[in-house]
Amino acid sequence: MADAIHASEVQHVTQDPDNVLIDVRERDELEETGFVPGAQHYPMSNFDSALPTLDKDKKYYVMCRSGQRSAQVQNYLMDNGYEAVNVEGGIMAYDGPVNHL
Repeated sequence: MADAIHASEVQHVTQDPDNVLIDVRERDELEETGFVPGAQHYPMSNFDSALPTLDKDKKYYVMCRSGQRSAQVQNYLMDNGYEAVNVEGGIMAYDGPVNHL
């Protein structure tokens, strides 16, 4: 079974330099709701092009709006040899600070 954390735990993720928080929402979604500070933006619609730039020694925490798309990207990452964790509930369940574009 794939690893997952709840969105309320996501702030702790970025404190470890071996962890990378990825937001796979589209740009217009980031503009609407903001994004978690420290998150890297790789839209799901163009995620294939980001894959070669990712470090297999890192652990990737993947979030989206609600946790559905991030689960798909998590599985894609794991299928390609990366360690990945889904952020359940996504930005809708996250109650911490956000940055805006």
